[in-house]
Amino acid sequence: MTTVNDILDRFVREYIPERLAPRTQRDYLRHVGHLRLAFGTRIADELRPRDFGPFLDVRKGKVQRVRQLAVLSAAFSEAVGTWYMIERNVLRDVKRPRSKPRDRLISDEEFASLHAAAPLRVRLAMELALLTGQRQGDIIGLKWDQIREMEIHIEQAKTGKRLAIEVTPALEAVLDRCWALPDRGEFVLTRRCGGRYTSEGFRALWQRTMRQWVRRGGIRFTFHDIRALCATKCATMEAAMHLLGHSNISMTRRVYRRGIERVKPLELKAA
Repeated sequence: MTTVNDILDRFVREYIPERLAPRTQRDYLRHVGHLRLAFGTRIADELRPRDFGPFLDVRKGKVQRVRQLAVLSAAFSEAVGTWYMIERNVLRDVKRPRSKPRDRLISDEEFASLHAAAPLRVRLAMELALLTGQRQGDIIGLKWDQIREMEIHIEQAKTGKRLAIEVTPALEAVLDRCWALPDRGEFVLTRRCGGRYTSEGFRALWQRTMRQWVRRGGIRFTFHDIRALCATKCATMEAAMHLLGHSNISMTRRVYRRGIERVKPLELKAA
């Protein structure tokens, strides 16, 4: 008589810390808390697809609930095929609405406007994100010893993908400004008091900067939207896929290339 809580306990103990990056772990743990409240005491093998209907039938917060069920489905899959705790993953028969990919595209004018108003370290982070296309966590975690032979060597925290990004003159200029920061240490981007930014610390700095810019008439965007701006500015879809570290081009096309794809018509030879 395995309950959902029994499965989530093992999921938290074995799966989350071993398989997921720190930021993703925090997201999963937050979702697990909601799942315990909604389904924790239920017998997992007695659940039916209709039991999840009321959970999804809400006006607000539907996207979060879809994500929560995705976490529960991952836990059920482990419970079926790895831990042999239940017979089947009932969520395979539950149709969950697909969330629409974010399509906010930052204009060059918006980027320049926020960049001009931002503190120095936010400006440097924005430039690094635009030129390299890397996630916030990889930007603030970048160390000087990862830069060698005119390449930045990155192992992405989220996926483990390893990249060697060429240090172009534009990127070298940004790195030189990072090198000139006071209290320079092992990290490329340091706090004013020295040391590395935590994810929460940089996120708070970014939100303060964004709130001030919005009060002056700007339209809010996320730091992650800069990654999409980089992908959109890449010369080709393939170049964007490789720079962002995607394993297949469908993710690049569906989520990150947000501009208009300009194409040429077919040219027919004269008879």
